[in-house]
Amino acid sequence: MTVPLHHPDDQLLIGYASGQERAGKSLLVATHLAYCPECRQRVASYEALCGNWFEELPCAGHDGLDALLDRMDGLLTATRTPPEPAPIEPPATGRTCGCPVPEPLRSWLPDAIDTPTDDGSWREIAKGVWLSGWERTLSGTTMSGTTIRLLRMASGAPVPAHRHTADELLLVLRGAFRDEYGSYGLGDVAHYVAGTDHYARGASEEDCICLFLLDGDLIFLDEDGNPL
Repeated sequence: MTVPLHHPDDQLLIGYASGQERAGKSLLVATHLAYCPECRQRVASYEALCGNWFEELPCAGHDGLDALLDRMDGLLTATRTPPEPAPIEPPATGRTCGCPVPEPLRSWLPDAIDTPTDDGSWREIAKGVWLSGWERTLSGTTMSGTTIRLLRMASGAPVPAHRHTADELLLVLRGAFRDEYGSYGLGDVAHYVAGTDHYARGASEEDCICLFLLDGDLIFLDEDGNPL
């Protein structure tokens, strides 16, 4: 199995390990861990090294996080490298029409993620690009909370250029896509922050299907990068 090349950042992993991250992002991170032994080991290291330090993490800003990461790096450098830990078994995997989707996401999803695009379970937002009829809105600090749904891109189909007003995260569940920052395959995470202008395009023979997490709204752009 190919391991992911694009991972959640340290802030997300620490937030997940401490239980302080919001539900939508925790769901995405936990599902990524099922694909990624590297991040499973990092989360286990954070839990082992930090202990009750997590309770002192600030709610906002990066100064406290940077200090914590520096301290952790110092500990890791100063101490003898421990033996390789036993592998952490990924969660059980369900199947949807032949496409494996790991827990915990599997329990949130409808029966299948790759149903025909004309069966009523998908809404086309651009040629070859669909959003799932299934979605969940979770409480958060933004007015509308965090929305999670599935994003589907046909091979070569572009998602219209847009600008983010808050975080957007994508976790690839099937196929691949590419954007101006790189290429993303099974288990990869793409993270776009507020103010980012962005497009994506399906990059696999089969449709690319992603878990799509959005805080706030998207502003769609014309060819010159101006809001529509």
